[in-house]
Amino acid sequence: MKINQLMKNYVHREHKERVYGRYHASEIGSIMGGWKKPEDFFKPNKIELKGCKMILVGCAMEDQLTKIFKYNKVDCKTQLKRVIKIDEEISIVVKPDYIFDDFIIETKFPFSEIGDEVPDRYKAQLECEHRAFKKKVYLGVLTSPFDLRLLPYKESDKLWQEIQEVLKVYHKKVKK
Repeated sequence: MKINQLMKNYVHREHKERVYGRYHASEIGSIMGGWKKPEDFFKPNKIELKGCKMILVGCAMEDQLTKIFKYNKVDCKTQLKRVIKIDEEISIVVKPDYIFDDFIIETKFPFSEIGDEVPDRYKAQLECEHRAFKKKVYLGVLTSPFDLRLLPYKESDKLWQEIQEVLKVYHKKVKK
């Protein structure tokens, strides 16, 4: 048994065919940063072993936090999906980790130190979550030993406009 291959198989277990014009909030930052190329939009996202291991640690941390919330009967929903229509062809799929009555927590388990402010790389996703649910959004930074630190996200009309503009340009390139 090769544990590394088992881990990669698990992370890559669900490959859904991409739908033209349907973008995930979690990938908007990569699109805006130029890391997610239009020509690769329909290709399966194959993650290297180190990335798979990092994803698995984050999933394990999030699973444990969910168990803690359930045990303590905390009233929240998980992974509730909403779709934001940008125009006739473009939509953003948003699925925050934890949705409470008046706020959202999007968890991350970063492998580098995060200060007291939301890093730029997460802002587009958090902005989309705010727009989809009309709630205050927090970045929930999971750390080891197990802890959850909440960093408030400040919504931004400027960033929301930029997200829409960048997506429209990206969408046209995917269309080609």
